[in-house]
Amino acid sequence: MMKRNIGIILLAAIFCGTTARAYAQTEKDNTTTMPAKDRWAFETNAADWLFLAPNVGVEFDLSNSINNRWVIGANIKWNGNAKVKMDDRIQMGINDYRLEVKRYAKPTFNIQYGQARIPKFWRTYYWGFYAGYSKFTGIWGKGAAGDMFHLGLTGGWQLPVYKCKHGAIDLDLGLSVGAAYAKYDKFKYEGNHLVYTKSRDRHVLPYPVLTDLRVGFVYRFNSIRNKYSHRQK
Repeated sequence: MMKRNIGIILLAAIFCGTTARAYAQTEKDNTTTMPAKDRWAFETNAADWLFLAPNVGVEFDLSNSINNRWVIGANIKWNGNAKVKMDDRIQMGINDYRLEVKRYAKPTFNIQYGQARIPKFWRTYYWGFYAGYSKFTGIWGKGAAGDMFHLGLTGGWQLPVYKCKHGAIDLDLGLSVGAAYAKYDKFKYEGNHLVYTKSRDRHVLPYPVLTDLRVGFVYRFNSIRNKYSHRQK
């Protein structure tokens, strides 16, 4: 009788342990939230670095749901004082600060019969809105210096590039276009120094302005390959 009871107890323990593991695995597979660190992304625009404009940006998911698509971000571009130097013929300076709200979306995973092209599952698109302030100097023999407030649309796509030990690096290709409320002074280089030629008070520019062209890199703890889909892995 004692041996029989011991056997029953052992079988019950094995059954309970197996059930607990299966339940834990089910809970893991059915999770609906992402870890806090996976909500962060850190980015920089390589195109701006080529023009000697150091820059950095950060994004944060507005929700911890695995079905979340919306993020909020901030970007800073700064390469020194954008004040005009009257003795320099060539001057390029910009201080840019902006906030963004973006939505990510992946191509549909449904392949229709007879469809010629396979959807680019590795590509993730985004679109959104931004608002910012810039102070600038752009003179090459002649040019302008001033500042502007700007807001508009941003869009592009991202691709997975490299998987790190503790994260991943994604490629970001995109641009931002918007309306600008600016004031500026115009100059030309003459007689070994700059000469002031014209000034414009603050006004809305009558044409859209390309305020950002991105060929950048984004570091995430979870690659864009796995984020912003209906089910993350």
